[in-house]
Amino acid sequence: MLFDAHTHLNFYEYTPEEREKLAEEIEASDLSYIIDSGDSVESSRQALEDSHRYSWCYASVGLHPDQAPGYTDEMIEEIETMAADPMARAIGEIGMDLHYGKEYKERQIELFRKEIRLANKLKMPVQIHTRDADKLTMDILVEEGAFSPERKSWFPPKRLMDGTEVADPRVQLHCFSGSAQFAMEYVRMGAMISVGGPVTFKNGRKTVEVVQTVPAEYLLSETDSPYLTPVPFRGRPNKPFYVEHVVRRIALLKDMEFEEMAHVLTANGKNFFNIED
Repeated sequence: MLFDAHTHLNFYEYTPEEREKLAEEIEASDLSYIIDSGDSVESSRQALEDSHRYSWCYASVGLHPDQAPGYTDEMIEEIETMAADPMARAIGEIGMDLHYGKEYKERQIELFRKEIRLANKLKMPVQIHTRDADKLTMDILVEEGAFSPERKSWFPPKRLMDGTEVADPRVQLHCFSGSAQFAMEYVRMGAMISVGGPVTFKNGRKTVEVVQTVPAEYLLSETDSPYLTPVPFRGRPNKPFYVEHVVRRIALLKDMEFEEMAHVLTANGKNFFNIED
C-alpha cells in the first residue's frame, strides 16, 4: 500500500489515451491512492474528472504561482466552485515561486493570500508550492492564519506514534526543498513535510537531512510526476507508482522496514486528505 500525495495525472501534455494507459499501470501497481494536484483552472478541472473516473484518485484544486500574472477573481471563483466537489480534498497547489517568477512577485503574493483565505473560508487543507521563497512563504502562511488555533480547531487532531494527540492545521509543504531546520519550524506549527524524488538524488543531501530530522508522523511521500523522477529512473518521465522508490529511501533513512514505512506514510496521507475506506 503506497500513497502519492502530490502528482499530475492531469498533466496537460497527456492525451486521453496516455492518461488511460498510465491509469492502467497505476492499477497494476502497489499504489493505493494519489492526489491529482491542480495548478490551473484547466488542470483542476481535469483532476476532478480523473477523481470521478478512478477510485484511487482524489483531487486538489488551485492556481500555481505561475498563474499569477493573468489570474482573475473569476478564476478564483471557479476554484471555489470546484472545491465544493466531494472529491476535492485540498486547495492547491498554491504558493510562491521566486525561481522563475521574480518579475511578478507582488501578483504572486496577492494570489497566494487570496487562496489561503479561500482555504480558510472552506475549511480545507492546503498544498503549498514554495521555491526560493522559504521565509516569505512561511510569513504569508502565518499572517493569513494557516496555523492559527481557529484553523486547527476545524480538523481532527493528529495522533502520534506514542498515542499523543496534537492540533493539525492541514498544511502540506509539497516537495519540500528547504533546510532541516526550516522543516522543523513548520513541524512545530503542525505542518506536513512532503518528500519526492530528490531524496534519492546524489546531490539531494538537504532533502536527506530533512527526512532524517523530521518525525515520521509529519512526512508525506509524493512524486510530483511527471517531474523529479527518482533514482533509478532519472532521465525518464516520472510516474506516480515510482513513489515506491521514494518510500524505500525514506525507510532506509529512518531505519525502518519498507512495509512499516509505507504503512505510516499511507496513514499520514489518508489522515491529511480525509480519506476513509
